Amino acid sequence: MNALVAKMRGDKVIWAIVFLLALVSFLPVYSASTNLVYVIGKGSTLGYLVKHLGHLFLGFAIIYFVHKVPYHYFRALSIFGIPLVIVLLLYTLYQGTTIGGANASRWIQIPFVGVSFQTSTLAFTVLMVYVARYLAKVSDKEYSFKESLLELWLPVFAVLVLILPSNFSTTALIFSMVCMLIFIGHYPLKYLATVIGMGIASLLLFILMAKAFPQNKLFSRVNTWGNRIERFVDDKPTDDDYQIEKAKIAIASGRIYGLGPGRSVQKNFLPQSSSDFILL
Repeated sequence: MNALVAKMRGDKVIWAIVFLLALVSFLPVYSASTNLVYVIGKGSTLGYLVKHLGHLFLGFAIIYFVHKVPYHYFRALSIFGIPLVIVLLLYTLYQGTTIGGANASRWIQIPFVGVSFQTSTLAFTVLMVYVARYLAKVSDKEYSFKESLLELWLPVFAVLVLILPSNFSTTALIFSMVCMLIFIGHYPLKYLATVIGMGIASLLLFILMAKAFPQNKLFSRVNTWGNRIERFVDDKPTDDDYQIEKAKIAIASGRIYGLGPGRSVQKNFLPQSSSDFILL
């Protein structure tokens, strides 16, 4: 163990935080797995703990081997990673998965492993490395908006357009993080303002197309966005308040400190409690 720790590079504090978060993550997995076991009738609590342990082991193995790779290699990998991410996003979108009639094509299954992952998460990582690479490349050069539009923003918008139909929040988050990185990298503010305007215009165009073709599954998620905004603004009781009511009951019964891992009651009634880790 000491030999393994000695081989670790980088900030030891970051390593310690990662290990601590991994250790704490067993609590929500154990607490929320009862919904899957006793309500849905799938697997066992011990099985989910073992599965989570396997995920953590795989994750730490990836972290360890990746941190051994010299960082400048990732600059080149990001160039090849963008086309790969676009293909994966196209494949994800092509699956046409729907939940309640809305577009939910976010995950793909890894063959022979039985593990699924969100391609947008991989796209986010690759995109941030690609943007950082571009900023480092042009840091001491003069360039026009047209040059940056083709080399920088075209791949960024290509990725965002493929994520948007099924996940607006992730799209907005990725775009915000890219803009933040661009701002820190001293990208001209007038260019950045133009790009933000283009992004808003593209979103409005997408919404208008959704209104023009409401039956198309590609735009079905837009109705969900609108319904959530309306419910938030109107604050009127509807049939969709089931999850909200159960969440409020969980907060009221758990109070400030909660009931503790494995003692929650509302986790057995809340939809997707195993995904959102309902602990109260």
